[in-house]
Amino acid sequence: MQRALSEITRDLLLNSTEFEIFDSDELKEKVDSLRNERSKKEDGIYFFYKDFDKEIGLFNDQIAKAQRYVKWLKNEQERLKGYVVSQYQITGDLPKHTVLNPLKVRESAGAVDIIDEVKIPDEYWIEVVTRKIDKKRILKELKDGNEIPGVRLHKKDFVTGLK
Repeated sequence: MQRALSEITRDLLLNSTEFEIFDSDELKEKVDSLRNERSKKEDGIYFFYKDFDKEIGLFNDQIAKAQRYVKWLKNEQERLKGYVVSQYQITGDLPKHTVLNPLKVRESAGAVDIIDEVKIPDEYWIEVVTRKIDKKRILKELKDGNEIPGVRLHKKDFVTGLK
């Protein structure tokens, strides 16, 4: 019967505790058997995990394909709008706005086109100052045993060996 890793771990914990108390060969064999069962379960979980990697790869490929197609569609829309504008610019006319043709050509409010930054006078420049917390320094000092108001050292377990 297939058992969950949590069930195996629970039984291993109970039997290990009993073995420490009673120290019998039967309990030792039971603990060894549970460790082997847990090891096989870990192997199965690893293969299951790797199967997820394959599915993730497939879906990432499909997402990328869909994103490329959406980008192509948007470019085609822009190309069509540009085509309409260019054709009307040739004759100097504007498209007729109707219920079936909602196209309108308007002039933008304008945007700054920087040609040569070096020539721009200082009065048109602004100074930008940013602040950023130095987490690396804080981490080093917390590991050295220093206390810093507003922060704490947070450690957590993580799984290695996968990927």
